[in-house]
Amino acid sequence: MSDGDLKIGFIKPGAGNTHYDEFAAMIPPGIDLEMVELGVLRTALTDFAGRADAILERAVNQTRESGWQGVIIPGAPVEVQNPGLRARLAEALDVPFTTALGAGENALRAFGASRILLLTPFDSYMNSLVVPHLTAAGFDVQLADLGFNSEQEAVDLDSSVVFDMARGAVRAAEGVQALYFQGAVLNPLPVIDEMEAEFGLPVVASNPAMLWSVASQLGGTFSIEGKGRLVREWPPLP
Repeated sequence: MSDGDLKIGFIKPGAGNTHYDEFAAMIPPGIDLEMVELGVLRTALTDFAGRADAILERAVNQTRESGWQGVIIPGAPVEVQNPGLRARLAEALDVPFTTALGAGENALRAFGASRILLLTPFDSYMNSLVVPHLTAAGFDVQLADLGFNSEQEAVDLDSSVVFDMARGAVRAAEGVQALYFQGAVLNPLPVIDEMEAEFGLPVVASNPAMLWSVASQLGGTFSIEGKGRLVREWPPLP
């Protein structure tokens, strides 16, 4: 880390998976990203429900202790099961922050996309929370039918399988303006450039969108190759 680096905290909801490692590897010079765990023990995504107080306490205390200039709160299930979380974070934190859904929404708006194809690793219950959230934010959402019963089924899927899933979902969709991957275990990053080239559409993925969102709020402008148009072109926040 150099004196001019943006110091950003990433409070991950779960332990270790490889998609975090891949995300950490794409962080450009000029950003110091520190990953810590949320500390909410869980066996299922529904364990995050009603945990806003614990999330706020962790975010505020860790930001103060670590001297973070910005904070990333990932995990769509964290946000949709704690209504009003974004507003409470805005009140509690004195540094810029982003959530998974907040960053995704802004990335889609930066591309002028309102009709979106949503791809998630979540089960039908969690999707039933995420889709209305995005609809309320002003998006016309077509949910890809990927058939997951648990996000764990998407862990370590080969990138060619993820690409095939996306290809089938695009063929079944009508008139969408962007693909939106929410839920980082369903990882499009190894093939995101190829997806955008084949589909002729921007592909928004959760982790790069969060990095772009919070770094932009801190005045940072970067260009990262190989991880999609959003972080390569680095459009301004809408």
